Amino acid sequence: MSDASSKASPTRNERLAWAENLRREFTANVSHEMKTPLQVISGYAELMANGLVPPDDMRKFAGLIYEEAQAMRALINDVLVLSHLDETAPGAETRNPVNLASVAERVVHRLEAPAREAQVVVELSAEPVQVLGNETLLEQMIYNLVENAVRYNEEGGTVRVSVHAERSGADQCERGSLGKGCGDTEEEPPGEAVIRVADTGPGIPAAAQEKIFERFYRLDKSRSKETGGTGLGLAIVKHAALYHNGEVTLESEEGRGTTFTVRLPLA
Repeated sequence: MSDASSKASPTRNERLAWAENLRREFTANVSHEMKTPLQVISGYAELMANGLVPPDDMRKFAGLIYEEAQAMRALINDVLVLSHLDETAPGAETRNPVNLASVAERVVHRLEAPAREAQVVVELSAEPVQVLGNETLLEQMIYNLVENAVRYNEEGGTVRVSVHAERSGADQCERGSLGKGCGDTEEEPPGEAVIRVADTGPGIPAAAQEKIFERFYRLDKSRSKETGGTGLGLAIVKHAALYHNGEVTLESEEGRGTTFTVRLPLA
């Protein structure tokens, strides 16, 4: 074996070990997260089965069981999405043209009732922007961002959702940074689809901003549990962006809200 091969092997082994540790940690976290709703469902069901729940309270207990079952269902759905993203290499699946403005409109419509209940106003500004991708996954990505912005906002707050294209080549030509050749071709300059979700919530502390996309990381654990968060929403956003050869970034300041920006290649 050559020196180059022997030096490369530990690096590969380290990557494999890191991936295996990540898998084990994820499995342990999933097991832990599922244990709580299962215990609640089992406990309430046992009380009902043993006749220890007064008839007047049966409806209430059935409602509690239903809520925990829904939380479990949401968790399982998110785990399945992440597992699919982990196993699927970018470009491995067929991609179709997707109008992000239409997707954003559907998301805002779906969240009208929760936003109204939370007394949060959701505003949408979208222009027709097309990317190649998985429409279901793109919708979940935008939904997770807007739902989080509603869920962790203040009463009377606002969520602003925008979708537009940024033609980077054209912008650089206008600034003169591309030099000779600008405007010499009729070919459309390269650019990006930009999805931006800004809220007027409490903001994210600087120390937590690097962790916010980690699986099962919760900034406010009590509020996340209270509102039904699985702790996987932003992890799905990150991996969905990567799946589409894009990226997600955030800007946040405590007391001044948070803005998430997703950039994807235009179709």
